Amino acid sequence: MECFLLEPPVIACKGNVMDLRRLLVVRLAGFFAVLAAAVALVWLLALRQDAVEEQAASSRLADLLLAATRASQSQGAADLAAVQALIERGGLRHVQAILERNEAGPGGPAADPAPLEDSILPDWLVPPAAASAHRIPLGEATLVIRPDPGSEIVEKWRDSARLFLVLLLFATVSLAAAWYAVHRALSPVRELELGLARLERGEADPGLPRFELREFDRIGRAVAWLGERLAQSRDTQHQLTRRLLEVQEAERRELARELHDEFGQSLAAIGASAAFVERHAATAPAAQVAECAQEIGRESRRIAGHVRGLLAQLRPHGLEGLGMAAALEDLAGGWKSRAPEIALECRLEPLPALPASAGLALYRVLQEALTNVLRHSGAGLVRVACGVADGAIRLSVEDDGRGRAQEVAGRSGGGLLGMRERLSMCGGVLAVEDAAPRGLRLVARIPL
Repeated sequence: MECFLLEPPVIACKGNVMDLRRLLVVRLAGFFAVLAAAVALVWLLALRQDAVEEQAASSRLADLLLAATRASQSQGAADLAAVQALIERGGLRHVQAILERNEAGPGGPAADPAPLEDSILPDWLVPPAAASAHRIPLGEATLVIRPDPGSEIVEKWRDSARLFLVLLLFATVSLAAAWYAVHRALSPVRELELGLARLERGEADPGLPRFELREFDRIGRAVAWLGERLAQSRDTQHQLTRRLLEVQEAERRELARELHDEFGQSLAAIGASAAFVERHAATAPAAQVAECAQEIGRESRRIAGHVRGLLAQLRPHGLEGLGMAAALEDLAGGWKSRAPEIALECRLEPLPALPASAGLALYRVLQEALTNVLRHSGAGLVRVACGVADGAIRLSVEDDGRGRAQEVAGRSGGGLLGMRERLSMCGGVLAVEDAAPRGLRLVARIPL
């Protein structure tokens, strides 16, 4: 069997795999076929027994009639005894035979007919005889043959009881077969539970076996795919954590360098000018003192400019209110001054007031996207567009560089991971698309 992912987590399977419905139908059909064969065998045996009993009863009735004929012709005691013996032997079906002695000898009146034998059935269930009794004179006795409805009802009752027992057996075996088939069919659930428990413990592989049923095989493949995705998510989380630590250390080094190189130099110049004024304030010409004051002012303004730039990088202002578009425009303008060789087309529409988290996420996404274009794309043109569409803020950064969506999404470096995490914190999403005719397009959407 071969399985492959179509669209996670949908899995298509090819091979000799049976689904649960077909398996249950096949197993239950097999059970029912065997049970039906057994019931048919029992029914045929019962029919055979009834046929044998019917033939035997007919043969005994014929023997009785032959014996009665001989006794009627001879009117001997021996023939009457033979008739009585056949009557006592029994085995007749649906009729009852009685030998009655005449009260006044041959030709005299017969005694009253003997009552029918007591039946195990209630009287209201036994119908009256539909035909009258047949009397055959045999000299000193009379043979009375009359219908026996109780015998017929008892026979039908016996057949009905037999049928009821067969149906009860059929129902019992059917329920047992259904329980066994469902139990066997659902046995893979235990393996799936163990596999999910392994994933819960943090294992990457659920360790599921191959399942014969298509449904459970799909679930098993989906659980395995889920384990792979969880492992990738954990790896991505670890990479993002390492990336955040690296970025934090890089920002600290950059801040330390700025403080050392820029601020240190300016503060040294200010200190030198202030010391000169302090030592020579009484004797130095006024022009020199004014020049020192001007130097101190220039360095102070330079320090103030660096402080504003660092503060803008660490935490831009105006992201929480209606100045979001202006903040993005300032960011794009600063980036354009750093990379004048790349043409920048910027189309920013007025944006509604955003929460602090959403505004900061939008700002950082644009900052990271422009940085990636400068470092990796080799592009000559960048288009930035931001506006409101379909109830969400849509930010698009498109370049004409050498990047392609499949390659960039496959690498998923720290920049993309950071942008996705920032957007996910405020309910947004990031899409990576191919631009036409070449290049890459990043689209960030944040719902309003």
